[in-house]
Amino acid sequence: MYRLRASVIKEILLLIRDRAGLALMFLMPVVLIFVMTMIQDTTFRKLDETQLDILFLDLDHDSLGITLETGLKETGFCTLVKEHKEQRIDKLLMNKLIAGGAYQIGIIVPQGATSMVRERAKQMVDKVLYPDSSFRNIHSDQVSIVVYFDPVIKNSFKQTIRSALNNFVSGVEGVIMFQTFAEQIEPYLPEDSDLNFDHQKSIHIEEIYAGSEDRLMVPNSVQHNVPAWTIFAMFFIIIPLTGNIIKERDSGTYLRLRIMPGSEMNILGSKIFVYLAVCFIQFILMMSVGMFVLPLLGLPALETGPHKMALLILGLSTALAATGYGVMLGNLARTHEQAASFGSVSVIILAAIGGIFVPIFIMPELMQSISIISPLNWSLEGFQDILLRGYDIAQVLPHILLLLGFFVITLLIAFLSKRS
Repeated sequence: MYRLRASVIKEILLLIRDRAGLALMFLMPVVLIFVMTMIQDTTFRKLDETQLDILFLDLDHDSLGITLETGLKETGFCTLVKEHKEQRIDKLLMNKLIAGGAYQIGIIVPQGATSMVRERAKQMVDKVLYPDSSFRNIHSDQVSIVVYFDPVIKNSFKQTIRSALNNFVSGVEGVIMFQTFAEQIEPYLPEDSDLNFDHQKSIHIEEIYAGSEDRLMVPNSVQHNVPAWTIFAMFFIIIPLTGNIIKERDSGTYLRLRIMPGSEMNILGSKIFVYLAVCFIQFILMMSVGMFVLPLLGLPALETGPHKMALLILGLSTALAATGYGVMLGNLARTHEQAASFGSVSVIILAAIGGIFVPIFIMPELMQSISIISPLNWSLEGFQDILLRGYDIAQVLPHILLLLGFFVITLLIAFLSKRS
C-alpha cells in the first residue's frame, strides 16, 4: 500500500511540474469546445433564424415578381438587396458580385413571368371546357426563376435555399393560376357566384423531436459538441501518459521501481489512478463549461437531464478507456516519437470514424460498419442517448460495458508487454 501511495505521489508531482502540459490538458478542450460550438451553432438554427443578404432583380414587375419580393421580405430570414454602392443591380453586376464573393445568392424574376403563368392557367381552363378543341395542343414556355450561387457555397446550404424558394414560388404560382382560372370560368357561373381565393395554408408541417413525453429535448450545437469534444480531449491524454511511461523506461527509473519490493501492478496502478483522475476532471470541467459558461456567450446551455448518475458513470468509463489506451501505447511503443505520432494519429482516426467530426448516419455504408470498432463511438452514442434521448443507466449499460471491456483488454496487453 505504501508503494502504491508513493507511486501516486510521484505521478502527481511529475504532472504538476509540467505546467505547460498541464495547462494544455485542461485549456485545449475548453478552447476546442468554444471554437467548434460557435462555428457549428448556426447549422442547428432554423433557416428563418439566419439573416442573409440576397441580391434581387425583378424584371417581371407583375404579380409573380411583386408577390415573391413581398413574401421573401416577410419571411425574416433574408434582406433583399437591389442596389450596390448606389448602382442598380442588373444581370452582369449580380454575376460579378456573387462570383467575387461579395454576396452568396442572387435571384432574378424574368420578364413576362406572370404572363406565362397566366397563359398556362388559361390553357388549362380551355382544356377543361373544350376538351375536343385544338387548345389541348397549345402549351406555353416554362417559367424559370434564375438563382445565382457563389461557387464556394456548400451544397447542403444551396439545397436548403433552393428548397425554400421552390416551396415559396409554388405557392405564389398557385395563387396566380387560381385567380386566372376564376376569371376564365366566371362567365359560365351564376351572377351571384363569387370566387374569392383565401390564400391560407390548409396543411401545416409541425416539427416534433421523438422522445419521451415527460422530457422533450431539442438538439442544438451545445448538446452535440460538448460531449463529442470532451471525449476527444479525454483520449488525447495518451500524449502526456505515453511520454511519461517512455521517459521512465529510457531514464532507468522504471527498472529501479521494478527491483523495489512490491507488486508491479502498483506502478501501473498509480499511473492509471492519476491519469484517470485527470480525465475525469476534464469531463467535469467540460460539462461545467457547457452548463454555465457557454450561455454567457449567447449559446444554449447544456442540459444534462434527469439521469446524472448515468452521465457520471459513462464519463468514468470513458476516462478508463482513454487511460487504458494510453498505458497500452506507452508500453508497446519503443520511442517517444512512435508513441506521440501513432497515438495522436490513431485518436484522430478513431474520432473520425466514431462520429466526432461527421455524424455516423451521413457516412457511407462501409464507414458506418467500421465505426462500431471505435471506443469514441461507443462513448458518443452513450452520451447522445442520455442527453438527447433521455436514457437511463440501464439503457446505456451496453456502451458502458464496451468501454470497460476495452479498458480491461488494453490493460492486459500493457501488462503482458511489460512481462515480455
